[in-house]
Parts: sequence; structure tokens; C-alpha cells
Amino acid sequence: MAERLFGTDGVRGPAGLGPLAPGALTRLGLAVARMLGAGSRARARRRILVGRDTRLSGPAVVQAVTAGLLAGGLDVEDAGVLPTPAVALLVRRERFDLGVVVSASHNPWQDNGLKLLGRDGRKLSDEAEAAIERAYADPGTEHTVRPEGFGEATTRPGAAEDYSRAILAEWRGTRLSGLKLVIDCGNGAQSAIAKSVLTSLGARVIALHDAPDGRNINAKCGAMHPASLRRAVRAGRAHAGAAFDGDADRVQLCDEKGRVLDGDTIVAALAPRLLAAGRLPHRTVVGTSMTNGGLVAHLAADGIRVLRTAVGDRHIVAEMAARGYGLGAEPSGHIIVPRKGLLTGDGLYAAIACFGILARERTKASELGGGYAPWPLEIVSIDVKERRPLETMRRTSAAIADAERSLGEDGRIVVRYSGTEPKLRVLVEARRRRDLRAALTAVLAAIREEAGR
Repeated sequence: MAERLFGTDGVRGPAGLGPLAPGALTRLGLAVARMLGAGSRARARRRILVGRDTRLSGPAVVQAVTAGLLAGGLDVEDAGVLPTPAVALLVRRERFDLGVVVSASHNPWQDNGLKLLGRDGRKLSDEAEAAIERAYADPGTEHTVRPEGFGEATTRPGAAEDYSRAILAEWRGTRLSGLKLVIDCGNGAQSAIAKSVLTSLGARVIALHDAPDGRNINAKCGAMHPASLRRAVRAGRAHAGAAFDGDADRVQLCDEKGRVLDGDTIVAALAPRLLAAGRLPHRTVVGTSMTNGGLVAHLAADGIRVLRTAVGDRHIVAEMAARGYGLGAEPSGHIIVPRKGLLTGDGLYAAIACFGILARERTKASELGGGYAPWPLEIVSIDVKERRPLETMRRTSAAIADAERSLGEDGRIVVRYSGTEPKLRVLVEARRRRDLRAALTAVLAAIREEAGR
């Protein structure tokens, strides 16, 4: 059976080890080339765009995977440090055959990873990833290299500036004059871009954590660690704030009181306004199993339905593309609005969408959600010895079933394995906190007995 490389969000792990060891990355590049059918100069040349975040290991990872891509006959253009949504935009606009993002998103600097984007700027399908995994495991992949079949390596200058211009063009009619904003770039890929874009739209901007040194990406900053953003917004009496993750495809906002506004709150702000503008087809928003039940109830009052998919923005995008829906999001901050056919999470785009509401409607950030109140929710991760199918864990399955019956329509429970770590994640949500605690305690006890380590 082929080695499993891809998790929920691409290939990810400690830099230099396992699938992110230099030799493995070169082999992965060859496998990608084989999946694309490259390797012959008689065929149309295949072009690959590579971007990365600011991790210390980034250049080495790019070099290793590029070696495989080139040896497999692909032409590679290196765009340097560039947010994931920028790679997606440029791949689609400039008709690259593939985009490669070297990033571990919100993980610490010691980790790294690869995200692969197709010609449409979307993450590759499960079928394409499976084809890469088969080629990676096939010893014959190494023998596809031919001296006359190597690709060419070049740089792609000005990619960040092109992305900035594209964002500004999309928000040409929006002015943020009068707004004082704080942004936390997480010392990641958005560090050299966001302040300039927001300033060009008329805002006064205070930037935090925008001086990456290779080791400080996501270090007590960014979307996963908004404490410093909250303090800065309050101390500076700003109207709002935004925090990005390492590769800038996600955002968490902060209101003028220093309270975090997650992806569900952003949806509560955007969905009714998109509906009023005729831009919410089928009166439907796409979320995931992590979407809060309070948001479902809140939007239902406006006649808006929430359709839940599996966790991961790729599943949201697939559903939106198949049905033509106009808004998708995860609570973690992946916000997806169709943009001339481009379906990708873009933290900066989503932040501007919300800041634009503040400027146009002269409202406060604390009022963006229109009264949305999340139900109490807790998520606990448990280290496990092995990823046993849940249905084979009798006590755990029984505890989950009991919790589902007791919560009924006033809550829910979701138990799933992490896509990137040896952990089992348990989400429990309920209208009443006491019901949440009772269900969570019982399920955790069962899991720890059967699968914990």
C-alpha cells in the first residue's frame, strides 16, 4: 500500500524528517512530475509556481522539491516569500499548471509542509493526491529522469506586488478612511504586504509581528495567538484588528473591545449582506462540522441555511464549486468568497470585507455579527497510540451514541482524528454548559481507556 503523505492540508511535519527530508522531497517532486505526465521535451512544457512562508527551512525545502520537479521535466518559477492565496491567484491568472506552497501554516517554525494547487488555484483533488502517493511509492519513478528531459528554473519577480495590486483592484470602490486598525502578521508571509494594502485603502495601520527572522513565525503571535493583538487594539483605541496565520490564508479579527471575532462571527457579518446584495445563491453558507450551532440558529432567522462539510477548507471549496454557493468558512478563519472563479481562503481579502462594513455603515466591530452568540463549545485533543477505526472501539462508540441522544437538537458531538497529528479530537457543543460538560466527560473517559497513551 502506498505511503500516506497527504493529510487534511497537504504534506506537513518536522522539517528535515520523514517526507520532509531532502531526499524524500526530491522524490516527491518527481512523483508530482509523473502525475502531471511531464518529462518529455516533445510535450507541451509544464510550468510550476513555487511560493513559501518565512520559516528558516523554507529555502532548503524549496530547493529539494524543486530538484525533483526539474528532474521530472517541469519548468519551475520561484516567487520567494508569498502567501498561499497569492500563489492561488497567480497560478490561475497566469495559467500555471501547478502551484506549490512551502508552508506549515500555523505550526511552529520547526515544522514545514507542502500544499499543491491545481490550475484553478484550488487544492488538488483526492484522486490527484492519490496518484502522487502511488508514484512516490513506485521505485520506477526514479528511473523516469532523462538528461534531455530536465526542466528550467527561473525566478518570478514582483509576485508580492502583483498580488497587492490584484487585491487593491478588487476593492477599488472601498475606502477605509477614518479607521485605525491593528494587524498581526504572525511574522509570516503577510508581513511585507498587509500594511501597505490597508494603508493604500486609506486606513491608519499599526503592524505587529511583521519582522520575520525564520524562527519567530507564529511564535506567540498571529491567528493562533491573538493576545498581543487584543492588547494593542485596546491600548491604541483602534477600531478593529486582524491576525493572520503563517501562510495568510486565514484570519481572526478583533473588535474595539479586544474580543476575538472568529470565522463564524465573520460569516454572521458577511452572509446577510451578501444575501441583500444578491450574492448568496440558494441562501446557503457552507461550513464544516466545526461550525457553531449558534451560527446555524442565528442565520436561520434570516432564512439562511448552513451546510456542513468535513473539516478542511478543501471540502468547503469542493461543495461551493459543485453547487455555486457564495460563501464558505471555517471557525479557524478560512473565509472563501468566489472571486471571478477563484475559490480560495484569503485572510487579507476577508479582513478588508469586514473593515469595509465598518467604514461604509459607520458601525462598530463589536456589532459586526448582528447579535450572533455562539453556543458553548469545547474541543479536546487526546494523544492516541494508533488510529483505530472508531467503530471498533466499543466503549467509545457507546459513549458517543449516549452523548448524541442526551444532547438531541440542543447540541452535538464530533469525534475525529487529526489530519496531521496522532491525536483524536473531541468537539462538544450545547446550548447549556452543564450538558456540554456531562457529555464531554463521559466520552473522554472512554477514549482514554481504549486508545489513550
